[in-house]
Amino acid sequence: MVSPQSGRRADDMTVEEIKQFWHDFCERKGVDAATRARGDARIESDPEHWADQTMLRLLDDVAI
Repeated sequence: MVSPQSGRRADDMTVEEIKQFWHDFCERKGVDAATRARGDARIESDPEHWADQTMLRLLDDVAI
């Protein structure tokens, strides 16, 4: 948890933090590299949106 002194809200995440969360999810679920890369691109295109979504929703959006 982020300390109150840092000036960041607990739900503020950088693009890299969102992608790391996504990568950890992919590793746990056995998601292939191509799907993971599509998720990375989706996160980079709209990080604020994906910071508020579940990784399962992102997987549904990028799975072929």
